Amino acid sequence: MKKWIKVLLCLGIGHTSFSQTWYEGTISTLKFGLKITTTSQTAQVFIPEQGMFEQPLKNTVFQGDSLRGELKSVNVLLSGKIDSLSFEGQWKQNGFPTPLRLKRVAELSFFKRPQMPKAPFPYRDEKVKFTNNEGSITFGGTLTLPEGKGPFKTVVLISGSGQQDRDESLFGHKAFWVIADHLTRQGIAVLRVDDRGVGETTGSIGTSADYAQDVLNAIRYLKTRKEVNQKKIGLIGHSEGGVIAPLAAVQSKDVAFIVSLAGLGMSGKELLLRQSDDILKQMGSNETYRNQVRSLNEVIYSTVARLPLEGDIKDSLQATFDQWVKTQPESVLGQLGYRTEQGRKGFLKQIEAMNSSWYRYFIKYDPQPVLSKITIPVLALNGSKDVQVASQPNLEGFKSGLTAAGNKQFETVELPGLNHLFQKCTKCTSAEYGLLEETFSVEVLELVTNWVKKR
Repeated sequence: MKKWIKVLLCLGIGHTSFSQTWYEGTISTLKFGLKITTTSQTAQVFIPEQGMFEQPLKNTVFQGDSLRGELKSVNVLLSGKIDSLSFEGQWKQNGFPTPLRLKRVAELSFFKRPQMPKAPFPYRDEKVKFTNNEGSITFGGTLTLPEGKGPFKTVVLISGSGQQDRDESLFGHKAFWVIADHLTRQGIAVLRVDDRGVGETTGSIGTSADYAQDVLNAIRYLKTRKEVNQKKIGLIGHSEGGVIAPLAAVQSKDVAFIVSLAGLGMSGKELLLRQSDDILKQMGSNETYRNQVRSLNEVIYSTVARLPLEGDIKDSLQATFDQWVKTQPESVLGQLGYRTEQGRKGFLKQIEAMNSSWYRYFIKYDPQPVLSKITIPVLALNGSKDVQVASQPNLEGFKSGLTAAGNKQFETVELPGLNHLFQKCTKCTSAEYGLLEETFSVEVLELVTNWVKKR
């Protein structure tokens, strides 16, 4: 059961008298939660063991208190009835039904987010929209402004890889909302914006360079606001946001400072190689297997790095991969899973992903030429337990680049016991992100806030 329940459902709700209700139970041995908001006729399903939180299902049908929802991508049908005390129905995948019985609860026992900001707020919370220079992309965001007239020191929050909403909602956490709330309560205005193609922002996926232009558009918008101190606009970037922030800063004198949260100090290619090895090591893979994986990744990434950014490179990648396969003994191909149909499909999906403009730019990206031009204040932070962006080599990369720039105003700090999302972790795996109640370390919030205040 655990192997095939790989989706979250979001169900429309019929006529009940409750604006928001929670239901909890299990499906097979997995914890299962359902949150229903009748005012918006939406619902969210939670399966924490699989890292699934708050994912929607569309195209639902409901009559009275009977619900029926379908997820065609994985051939799932969920149906049942909701009343004031329970939800009873079934989950049917590939034609095989599994009973689903949930009890109404005040809150999910496995989904607690004590840091989630709660109204009333001692500051203004304003929904805003602005466009790029060409008017081809509209950005939707939230600007939080402290009490008073200002003008206020202001930061723009920049999310990590993947299409994120303005709150950087990941695994049921909303880290950017938590950060914005903390900073604004301390007198610092914050703009957080939906990524391209998410929420109220239009446009399609781009590269880190494209997203740097989006940040510059956000700064241009902030400069139209009288509440913003135009000489004190800074950037706080998480993960890929730590790439985007320096890219934007070298193009604008309007950036006053940068905070990098698990940003890159090493090339995209080297980061991906290190990331894969660290994750496999954490999973218990032996050195021989890790070296085999690294050998393949090295070949693929090196091919991407030498090919131009423009044009389709899928055929070149496929030829490189086919040649690599010919040089490997059967024992290696077997261990990597290549001799199974599912394994071969996995390799083909990896090659297809490498053909995207985002991946190609990221693999080619070298932060050193960019960091060597940054002379404004920089605070670079990494958690010591981060397996996605290894702390020491990336902080050393920041030191090297900023030193080359002659920058006398930077600090690099390794934070013990924190993962990539800056949570205090136990297992420190990505699967643990959603199981932890902490959204973002309070100590890091204080560190960042105090540093920004001094700039």
